[in-house]
Amino acid sequence: METLTQNQGYLYTFSKQSFEKDEVKPDEPNCPSSKNEIILTLIADDHPYLIHGVETDLNKDKKIKIVGTAGSYDEVISRAAELQPDIVLLDLRMPGRDKHDLKHYITGLKAVGKCKVIIFSNETGWARIHRCLDIGASAYIEKAISIGRLAEFIRRVHENHELLIFTAEELPQIQFSKRQKEILHFIADGKENDEIANVLNIEIKTVQSYVNEIKAKFSEAFSMHPIRPRTLLLLASKLGFGNKVV
Repeated sequence: METLTQNQGYLYTFSKQSFEKDEVKPDEPNCPSSKNEIILTLIADDHPYLIHGVETDLNKDKKIKIVGTAGSYDEVISRAAELQPDIVLLDLRMPGRDKHDLKHYITGLKAVGKCKVIIFSNETGWARIHRCLDIGASAYIEKAISIGRLAEFIRRVHENHELLIFTAEELPQIQFSKRQKEILHFIADGKENDEIANVLNIEIKTVQSYVNEIKAKFSEAFSMHPIRPRTLLLLASKLGFGNKVV
């Protein structure tokens, strides 16, 4: 995990390898991205002024090429199929959004274009952010604080296979017991409950009880219900747990 503060924003990044146990990814690219290739980018937004600003920002980067735009959810999947972008910047509030669940569009984009989806939105809130990552987005970037750094974020998602959050929302403060912290380290490292039980020499039911307590604290702090396994791992990593000797 990385946490940076700049432009009144907080940047959190996570290796996608941490989530491979929980993800079913039949539509992911089969080969790693080259850091020398041009990153083809599709902008999906219905505000011409914003599109102009994003284009001006991204055109400064020689490794990023804007291949087109989509102004509604009705056309975004067909445009991705036509243009075959590497990255789709997807606004949450375009016309046509109410026709299907967001997962329908993210899954469709990744299937037809083999691309990565970056949610690019003015909407905030941890529950919304994690829902988008949970259903397949590679990043969640808040528009208002991202201009000037958008090219950086696109590069990182494309080249390094990271999950990325850039938000003005601060992390809530959560108090954990010593045992809960121990278990959170193992969760952030991707260990299953039976593995944690073996290492700590306790019953698996005891581990599950602690995990449920941790989930309850996360649910209250982040206003998310339920806390799925993949989201639990992400939250534990975000709070600095993992890759430590306990």
